[in-house]
Amino acid sequence: MPTHVLAADIGATHMRAALVEVDSGQVLARDQILTRAADGIEAATERLGGLFEEIVAGAEGITLLAGGVSSAGPLDPRTGTYRYPPNLPGWHDRTMRPALAARLGVPVEIGHDATLAALAETRFGARRGASDLVYITVSTGIGAGIVAGGRPVTGRGGGAGEVGHVIVSPGGRACGAGCPGCLEGQSSGLAIATIAEERLGRALSALEVFTLAKSGDQTARAIVLEAIDYLGAGLASVLALLDPEAVILGGGVARGLAEDWWPEVLAATGRYALPRYEGVVPVELTTLGDDASLLGAAIWATSAAESLL
Repeated sequence: MPTHVLAADIGATHMRAALVEVDSGQVLARDQILTRAADGIEAATERLGGLFEEIVAGAEGITLLAGGVSSAGPLDPRTGTYRYPPNLPGWHDRTMRPALAARLGVPVEIGHDATLAALAETRFGARRGASDLVYITVSTGIGAGIVAGGRPVTGRGGGAGEVGHVIVSPGGRACGAGCPGCLEGQSSGLAIATIAEERLGRALSALEVFTLAKSGDQTARAIVLEAIDYLGAGLASVLALLDPEAVILGGGVARGLAEDWWPEVLAATGRYALPRYEGVVPVELTTLGDDASLLGAAIWATSAAESLL
């Protein structure tokens, strides 16, 4: 019998929800709403629960096994409790897990979005079957999910994978969490937009900066190349530390880089990487797109639910 779960992905801007058939990785239905994180976690839980119910109402002849939520963090995957999430203000030390489980009538698990995306890559992505893999989301912020020996690495309290806070520019720009010189402070979508506003004197998104750079604007081009150089240093550090089969990039900024700047990303990584990576840098763009974290949430929920049977 097919295994169906509800899966969600909570980001700083949107909450997406889907009905997933886990064995095949097929998304049967989906929808999304604004996160509105500043309204508080209780309001977000209520709205996400309603979105789940709408999706289930349109499905017939299924039995739900569980619910899974992939979320920007940091958070403790054992309880789904947030730990000072910079992009979800006011959610620290709170969890939506009990309320969602009570509303849906099935067990609910919550995990870090990049960790769950890494799981999905090993099950459904181009590197399916990989036992050692790193997934890095390059978007508003930067975070990583690590699979080692076929198992997710979450750390003592769920904080493993915060590669965005690896220091690549000592004394450099701080990220939203206040870490000076970290990768997120130099190469995230928010960092690129902030730097562009300072240097160009107008508000632009990271993707608009990429477009402006390609059109020939030299200031925009310098901003993009600086961000890529720092990103390459961070990726080389991950390769040296973990020796994965591949580093998979996802997120809106990563997609924007892949369109026009991928050779520069690989070249920057190669400049800083160990000699064993000369000419062959195992950095790839996800083939799962935005579904990576949704599928990972479904896998996470299913594994936890099946352990209770």
